[in-house]
Amino acid sequence: MSEHPRDMVLGIIACAGEFPRRVIEGAHKAGVRVVAAGMRGAVGPEIPAMCDAYRSFRVGSIDAPADFFVQEGVTHVMLTGQIKPSCIYTMWPDATARRILKTLDRRNAHTIFTAVCDFIHARGMEVLPSITFMEDQLPGPGHLAGPPPTAEQLDEARFGMSQAREIARLDIGQSIIVHGRQVVCVEAFKGTNECLHAGGHRPYGVTLCKVTKPGHDMRFDVPCIGTGTIRNAIKANVNHIVFEANRTILFQREEVTRLCNEHGITLHAMEVPLPAREGADPGHIDTDEAHAAAMAAEITALGIGTCAVVCDGVVIAVDDADGPLKCIRRAAAYMKRLRLARLINWLARILMGRPGTPPAPMVLAATRPLSPEEERAARRSGILYDRA
Repeated sequence: MSEHPRDMVLGIIACAGEFPRRVIEGAHKAGVRVVAAGMRGAVGPEIPAMCDAYRSFRVGSIDAPADFFVQEGVTHVMLTGQIKPSCIYTMWPDATARRILKTLDRRNAHTIFTAVCDFIHARGMEVLPSITFMEDQLPGPGHLAGPPPTAEQLDEARFGMSQAREIARLDIGQSIIVHGRQVVCVEAFKGTNECLHAGGHRPYGVTLCKVTKPGHDMRFDVPCIGTGTIRNAIKANVNHIVFEANRTILFQREEVTRLCNEHGITLHAMEVPLPAREGADPGHIDTDEAHAAAMAAEITALGIGTCAVVCDGVVIAVDDADGPLKCIRRAAAYMKRLRLARLINWLARILMGRPGTPPAPMVLAATRPLSPEEERAARRSGILYDRA
């Protein structure tokens, strides 16, 4: 940074998890004043008292937090913590957020947060990488905890990290679970912990691989590993975790080490090769049908699976070695709780004179015909499937 840290006033957009607390501690250690805009219903109860100034805002509000930061003399901003993926569908955006959302080809974490960062910059504040004040918690390559990796595990990790980078390139997710040279689960809409649940519980050891996407914007959505990840790996009988070196935050390192040693989980960081194929994310795709078809073709080319489910430009789930039924059931479980919330959100907009469009259905595409059982499961889940 061009200025001395003591000359800055740091504004943090605080969400869920360990992240906001660690950033506040690091900023205060550097002598920096911290102003926090906490996302209502997400931020931890300890955060307000840790800040020099604090105010709570609803998810989807942009103007009010920005005005608050300007009033407090904020010069730099950081996005910290996790917002539930479901907020993409259920948030109540203010006028500026609605205007920004209308400009987006796709509404996912990357496009939304990039637009938010551009808005913050236009208000005269610089958005810092999310790893600022956290550099000592970014492990370099090497074995970190648990039993040393075997030659077979290292080979499995290299394969898994390469496949995970491709999945990240496609903007599907940041994590996958592999066994040998086979992908047994791909993270999508719901996140890493659900991926552990859906891909673990095997009678043999499996490896969780976690990466960033090529050209990843480190201002947001930085991968994290903490005790929550390890505890979920224990529950799912996952015995090997590998993550991208120098680009993944490792929280609560002492407790993570203790848990890995106690439960025999191998933990190490690895440098990730560039994708085997050229190209960044797939960019704008006009319809959910076309998006699902493109993702199904991509994962088929990678040898992972044959189908994908998309809703409102977001990849909800893709299949893997367990087949389309698991993909359909995962997508149905993800969206079940959101159906009523999305409908209420839409009806409320109608009453306020801002109807927009009704909630979009999930759409499935596959590179091979679904079986009658798979088609029935898709219909029961409200997923549209065109067998043509």
